[in-house]
Amino acid sequence: MEYKTRIQILLILAIFGLALLPSCEKDPDLPQETMVLNNWIWEGMNDFYFWEAHIPNLNPNVEPDPREFFDKILYEDDRDSRIFEDYDAVMAVMDGVEVSTGMSVYPMIYTETQVVAFVEYVVPGTPAADSGISRGDIILTINGQTLTQTNYYTMYYQTTATFGFGEWDGTSINPNGTEITLQASEIKMTPVIYDEVIEYQGQKIGYLVYTLFIYGQNDEWLTELNAVFEEFLLAGVTDVVMDIRYNPGGDLSLSTYIASTLGPASAMEDSSVFVDMVWNERYTQYWLGADLNSDGVADGLDSEQLRFRLPESDLNLDLTRVYFLTTGGTASASESLMVGLDPYMDVVQVGTTTYGKCYGSILVDDWEDPKRHNWAMRPIVIKYFNAEGYTDFVDGIEPDHLVQDNLLYAKPFGSLEDPLLARALEEITGVSPTVRKSVQAEAGFKPFRVPLKQIPELKVELPEKD
Repeated sequence: MEYKTRIQILLILAIFGLALLPSCEKDPDLPQETMVLNNWIWEGMNDFYFWEAHIPNLNPNVEPDPREFFDKILYEDDRDSRIFEDYDAVMAVMDGVEVSTGMSVYPMIYTETQVVAFVEYVVPGTPAADSGISRGDIILTINGQTLTQTNYYTMYYQTTATFGFGEWDGTSINPNGTEITLQASEIKMTPVIYDEVIEYQGQKIGYLVYTLFIYGQNDEWLTELNAVFEEFLLAGVTDVVMDIRYNPGGDLSLSTYIASTLGPASAMEDSSVFVDMVWNERYTQYWLGADLNSDGVADGLDSEQLRFRLPESDLNLDLTRVYFLTTGGTASASESLMVGLDPYMDVVQVGTTTYGKCYGSILVDDWEDPKRHNWAMRPIVIKYFNAEGYTDFVDGIEPDHLVQDNLLYAKPFGSLEDPLLARALEEITGVSPTVRKSVQAEAGFKPFRVPLKQIPELKVELPEKD
């Protein structure tokens, strides 16, 4: 019943002679640790970075700051490659283990000097959930201090903090006297936030709030996901609403599996193409000529590194249409799910325009044994296309039905008063539940730019370097 494909990226650093050799000129005052990091960055990026051909002529031996050096290498259109100081912490996040309070918040500019944070969702079984915090709660202060664009990150990302809450009275947000102290701890963050079979207008509709495409340390999140799909299958749902408005992506192979579960049985049975991928020129040519399936001939375009096909799924729902709820926080693997399914079924998008990421990345740590450092970098290495060649949605995917995510009047997941869910139900049944008008834009709130959660799409296993 379970399907799992861990991408085995065979990044053999010696295949291409690896890097462009940097100049021998060195800064005598540069610390050895910095030299090691810079050369690791330089060698890796010159090998597998998608825009490798556009890397400027730099000298890693004279760059004093590895982070700034990494940023100098990035192509001008690249907004998603990242570098981290703690490989182990990033790997834990990929498995759904985070040091967190368990709530996801969206900060917004309230006045010229004040930021407020709306709770998007709370992960079940976490300190935030146990304290009674729920979707739609508004954080006004932390440790008694008003939040601003300058102090927000420092204040919010503390191990222990006291959150002061407020309420919207129709014209302004005012303190409501509630203060809750939370201590962040290492917890398992299930991506299945809410699921239900909604019976509406005589139809059974599967509804799933899904926040990250991850398997879990021991496939526990895949097991949980399969339990939801099994519930949908046994209930005989005729339609599914995937709520991915707060989903920044994750593992592309898991997106492929979910597509095979949601899509028409005929597409699954035919092992239809989900997405095709291209790497930089050297790696694309290498994968074309490689024999990864060991059948004695070059894999060509069917290489597992160049093409994902829909796998078999015992839980296939054989749908002809599927609904996605989206926002600007919907990215990467979430977008691939919509794009990859589009050639085979009616994909209906409700909400706002997605983030826009038609690229995939890998997580790379130090390939030396023993390791010299615990840094990791997550460079973009692939660009993906659906079976009809659709890609380049860098400005995001526009919805079929524009509905603003109403955090100011946020309703619990599954509520028929949630404007996005209500619109999906209207499209499915022709009957609209009565919902409150979205007033967030009228109230003058403005988005406060925050980075997407930094979740690598692919895991990488590097062989030992000779």
